[in-house]
Amino acid sequence: MRPILTLLPVAILSASCAADQPATASSAQRECFWGSQVTGFSDAGPDRAILNIGQRESWELTLGAGCPDVDWALRIGIRARSGDRICPGRPAELLIPNASGSGFQRCLVQIVRKLSLEEAAAARGRTPAP
Repeated sequence: MRPILTLLPVAILSASCAADQPATASSAQRECFWGSQVTGFSDAGPDRAILNIGQRESWELTLGAGCPDVDWALRIGIRARSGDRICPGRPAELLIPNASGSGFQRCLVQIVRKLSLEEAAAARGRTPAP
């Protein structure tokens, strides 16, 4: 039986999930994060959300059709559907609370992609640090 992550408030403290391996094409595919490391999120347009991990790392999620907009959500949760970490190429689901406050909707995450430092800075409305 897999534990369900509790819904994450926007202001959770976290640590970075950077891998200690050299940045190669194969290690880039292995980069992952834990749901508990999410420090914030934002809407990125139809069927997309940006998750912030720590101060500089951001991940883009492409959501399945029919998912509610996350721009109205005050909090969200994310859960891996296989294994414990959220990684590119592995199924995950976003948990979005209902407006009534009781229960939540599950939303299939189709694509998980780590943003480059420049993309992450742009998503956060800042210029990248040198």
